[in-house]
Amino acid sequence: MGKVLKFFGWLLGLLVVLVLALVILVPLFVNPNDHKDQIVDEVKKATGRDLAINGDIGLSVFPWLGLELNGLKLSNAPGFGKQPFAAVDYAQVRVNLIPLLLHQTLEVDTIQLKGLELNLQKAKNGATNWDDLAGGSAKGGEASTEGPSGGGLTGFSIGGVDIQNGQVVWNDQSTGTHYAIKDLQVETGPLEPGKPVDVRLGLGLTSRKPPLQGAIELTGTLNANPRDKHFSLENLLLVVKVTGDGLPKEGVDAKLHTDLYVDQGAGTFEVRGLTIDSGELALSGDLQGVGLQNDPVVEGELRLNEFNPRAWMRRFELPVPETADPEVLKKLAFSTAIKGSASSIKFNNLVLRLDDSQLKGTAELLNTAKPVYQFNLDLNQINLDRYLPPAGEAKAAKQPAAPRREGPLFPVKLLRGLNLDGSLRVNSLTANKIHAQAIVIQIKSQNGKLRVNEQVGRFYDGLIKGDLTLDVHGKTPRLKIAQKASRILAGPLLQDLASTDKLQGSGDFSANLSTLGNTVGQLKRTLNGSLKFNFHDGAVKGFNLAKMIREAKAKLSGQNVPIANEPNQTDFSQLSGSARVRNGILSNQDLLAKSPFLRVTGAGKVNLVMENLDYTVKPVIVSTPKGQGGEGLNQLVGIPIPVHLTGPWADPKWNIDLAKVLQEQQKAKLKKEVDKKLKKKLPGLKDKLPGALKGLF
Repeated sequence: MGKVLKFFGWLLGLLVVLVLALVILVPLFVNPNDHKDQIVDEVKKATGRDLAINGDIGLSVFPWLGLELNGLKLSNAPGFGKQPFAAVDYAQVRVNLIPLLLHQTLEVDTIQLKGLELNLQKAKNGATNWDDLAGGSAKGGEASTEGPSGGGLTGFSIGGVDIQNGQVVWNDQSTGTHYAIKDLQVETGPLEPGKPVDVRLGLGLTSRKPPLQGAIELTGTLNANPRDKHFSLENLLLVVKVTGDGLPKEGVDAKLHTDLYVDQGAGTFEVRGLTIDSGELALSGDLQGVGLQNDPVVEGELRLNEFNPRAWMRRFELPVPETADPEVLKKLAFSTAIKGSASSIKFNNLVLRLDDSQLKGTAELLNTAKPVYQFNLDLNQINLDRYLPPAGEAKAAKQPAAPRREGPLFPVKLLRGLNLDGSLRVNSLTANKIHAQAIVIQIKSQNGKLRVNEQVGRFYDGLIKGDLTLDVHGKTPRLKIAQKASRILAGPLLQDLASTDKLQGSGDFSANLSTLGNTVGQLKRTLNGSLKFNFHDGAVKGFNLAKMIREAKAKLSGQNVPIANEPNQTDFSQLSGSARVRNGILSNQDLLAKSPFLRVTGAGKVNLVMENLDYTVKPVIVSTPKGQGGEGLNQLVGIPIPVHLTGPWADPKWNIDLAKVLQEQQKAKLKKEVDKKLKKKLPGLKDKLPGALKGLF
């Protein structure tokens, strides 16, 4: 036994002597620079590329087995220019032999790489300048992930990574894109599985399409445990600054800060304390994900803190829209709970605040073959007029200009692919000076057919129900409108709508219209359908029908025109009528207006295309009380008086057929005298006259 131990001791001593001799003799007698030509030849055989070694090769053996390379350049693939494919000014890798020999622990010193240059290119035909370097899969199947049978490394660590002055260029001739990473810096602390390490990365980035320049810096603490498949990056800070075309002169700055945790084994991840800042813009939230290997699902919360959009746009030199109210666009905030997968993304508890308006509800995007948008939203109130351009800006200077072709009204291509199903409730809305409350809107769109159903619970003391259908799946868009309004106060509505009070009273209105086309002109020319209206206890302002009749009578009698201080309006207790629309021409034959002293009928046409009218109203005086229709009209009781309206509907001309009035007046007098005499001398004779003779009286 003693001899055996003595033998192994002698053998161990011999091994130590041999190792020491190797450590001392190899650096003395083996110079790696003497083998440069052989290294170059082997690279040529293996890759077909030329390798240039313009600097020294350094070799160390003990206790660190290390290699230093200086001035390496690898030529490009044929057809990709003379610029080298890759180049390195300096590289060093060292392994500590003592822990490797004694404990089977691989301890690598800090890996250093300086002056890295990598030029990646893609030709117009799709070939890349690394295709010839990409080897196929290893023969004999996939490489084993297990260590050698019977043993393996018991530990692994790297002293760090130090990359300085790196450059990577990507040039795609098939698309014209060109990106370049410059001044690449990567620094880490010691890398050891299961232990945290500080990481810092910095680089400059340029692009030709679009022309942009940027700088990116990333810092954080990395903790990777490959055995447990746990990874984390805590206190991650990403800072980005970009300048270039379409951006402010000072550029755009953004910062991202978060903690990231990944459990690859369980297929989960977490993003905690996420914040993204850009000027006054600040987004924050938390996200969680599951099913990363097969069907990932992400959910969490996102919040956009309140900020001033006007100030933010000015800071980044973005165009600020001119609005009628300069105090709008000063408050914007957003928050939501989010849940997304490969098939859908849903926003719950959505809250959007813009100035004095607040929108709440849910929204969902179903990512099917044709995306489907669904929403259920509530808006407290909004005044859209505040966000329109100022009134002075809307009225452009009137200058002679060549007539322009009408542009399309409907985005046909967008509507054909739009799948939409949603509802919107608005408590209070102002648009074009019109006020409405308690609004419910249902919107559906599928296969090029859009339908909007609306109900307004409070609209100028009345209510409105309507249904709009737009069909764009064919060659020409088709539009149908069904509208019904009840108990509407016409005066306040017209005052808000057109700043006029030409009609007063409360009434009902209904319309069933259809048209086709994609310009205003086309829609007018092809408009067809019907209208009905019925108003009560009101007045038509802008003309005093009784006054017009008195003036006409005075002229007819050769008398002075009477001067009367009375409202320029025609009162009515009822105003009703209906109309048919045929290819943009509105025809009305049953206008009826009643008041205590007047009965008015009307008939005529309105050309919606030319915006003019040819219309006749026939008032008949039924009584002559004091006031409107009083003194001076008693002789015209029962006589129809035609008033002819022609010209533009915004400012029509009118005239009264005096000859016909005279004829009717004389006929009425004659009839009265004959009736009086017949009644006195021949009672009952009139009733016995033939029908033709009755018409004379």
